[in-house]
Amino acid sequence: MKYGTLAQAKAYQENGKIEEWLQLFLRNDGKNLALADGLLLEKREYLGLCKLNMSCFKDIKEGAPEYLSAENDVEYFFWIVENMKNSLGDWDAPPLIVEYREDKFFVNDGRHRLEMYRQLGAESVDVILWTTGEANRKKLLEVLK
Repeated sequence: MKYGTLAQAKAYQENGKIEEWLQLFLRNDGKNLALADGLLLEKREYLGLCKLNMSCFKDIKEGAPEYLSAENDVEYFFWIVENMKNSLGDWDAPPLIVEYREDKFFVNDGRHRLEMYRQLGAESVDVILWTTGEANRKKLLEVLK
């Protein structure tokens, strides 16, 4: 079964199972076992599926991530982004997985998708939003008002 679609995420959210979808997506289509395992290390506060304005990602560098330094890694990053853009009409892209901490938003899974949305001039994007701890949760709810 393919879990990596926005429709699947919505279906799981409607059944109150967004955490289950997140684990299934990250362990299968998303191929991000490190994040899947890390999310289980302590209690997380999941606000679930929502839309975030692209301005929330102003602290994330545009283009290839800083940790990609080899020229072929940067080229491969943009090759993936181009393929995503070309497939968008036939592809129900999964939401970005976004953490809120230290008064900022961090993309934990979906950096290629974020760059694709930037290049396409999107104003907002679907995300699964989470944080750790009640203090961060309260701050996040204030930010989202």
